[in-house]
Amino acid sequence: MEKRLHIETWGCQMNRHQSEGIAGVLLRVGYQLADGLEDADVVIFNGCMVRRKAEEKVYGRIGAVVEEKRGRDLLLGVGGCIGQVRGEALLKRFPAIDFVFGAGGHESLPGLIERADVGRSRPIALADGETIDEVPFFRSSPVTAMVTITEGCSNFCSYCVVPIARGPMRSRTPERILAEVEEAVASGLQEVLLLGQNVNSYGRDRPEFGDFVSLLGRVAALGPARVRFTSSHPRDLPIELLEAMALTPNLSPHLHVACQSGSDAILKAMHRGYTKDAFLTMADRARATVPGINLTTDLIVGFPGETDVDFRESIDLIERGRFGSIFVAMYSPRPGTRSAGFEDDVPEDEKKRRLHEVLELQRRIALEENERFIGRDVDVLIEGETRAGALYGRAADHRTVVLDGETSSGRHAPGDLVPVRIEAAASASLSGVALLPILSGPSAKGRS
Repeated sequence: MEKRLHIETWGCQMNRHQSEGIAGVLLRVGYQLADGLEDADVVIFNGCMVRRKAEEKVYGRIGAVVEEKRGRDLLLGVGGCIGQVRGEALLKRFPAIDFVFGAGGHESLPGLIERADVGRSRPIALADGETIDEVPFFRSSPVTAMVTITEGCSNFCSYCVVPIARGPMRSRTPERILAEVEEAVASGLQEVLLLGQNVNSYGRDRPEFGDFVSLLGRVAALGPARVRFTSSHPRDLPIELLEAMALTPNLSPHLHVACQSGSDAILKAMHRGYTKDAFLTMADRARATVPGINLTTDLIVGFPGETDVDFRESIDLIERGRFGSIFVAMYSPRPGTRSAGFEDDVPEDEKKRRLHEVLELQRRIALEENERFIGRDVDVLIEGETRAGALYGRAADHRTVVLDGETSSGRHAPGDLVPVRIEAAASASLSGVALLPILSGPSAKGRS
């Protein structure tokens, strides 16, 4: 009898991509994807440890499995970064968990599940932090192929659990990366998203692989309509990368580069390796080199020792940085990190106040930036349909665009590259109408 599988994922795009690998491994040995938890024989939670809130979401979701288990046989596995860091503690805390796995080594999952099913031994298998999984992927998007180029991180920012969960930075061989991109392009996927905790570091552990800029050029030359990458570290972003983005038509003019704070004192305590002025200089250089580039960033509020003066420096950075979007979070100590030993001295209410102030400011700036697009024509790569029936997709610079998908020649579909005239703007998206002709398929290259 076929086993039915349900996977839920929390966290970054790397986690989402690894869930595609988990699905690929299990589908290869005969599993079928279930429509939901209630239809599954095996449930896998691929969890995140970067923020305490993400970790708590996984714990809260376990309760739904407990209810489901009362009426039938069901196996629950919890893993990813949360499994790698928490390990045996998960099994002790939650009797409902049948097996635990780590942030890699997913080839072992079929055997792990079998041991849990037959022997009821509640097995655990963690990643070694030295290798990179080479597994089949079940692509969850009809548009974008996520492709890992590095795994782990060696920066050891004082607040970050990634080096603990995923190990030191390891580069994947260019041959495997390019083969995966070729396969994605041949299958009709229009966009390639290169993934790494810090893509700028590609090849530094293996100089024979070349550097990130050379890899990026080789990926772009294979012909996907769009190539993006995430994330970049502001400390080591080379001018050659920006020049490549400016000169290569299918490299999207979007750069996600985390600032984390606008205070030099906090940046030093975070072990980030740059100053506020250095970050803003980098942002100015990016805008001067790549016309129309969309800069997005991450920010932490309430880091230990962050005074109101420090926070005002972050507000100033946002006002001067004019980011397209910001992922902002309240600081939470993570196990094993250096900052976990610092006094978490910013009260929770003050963290929330600072968070809301950042969100309000960013909403205003994003709206102002988006309003500049009204009246422009942009090429939108269709990704899917909203609950209201409208289509949505991304402009070349990764801004979200919502549009009516109906034209005289029919309805657009995911993967179509559609020229759209922007008619309105909100803080989180643009909206417009599709223009003719419809561009779709492998020949639809380029960017707005």
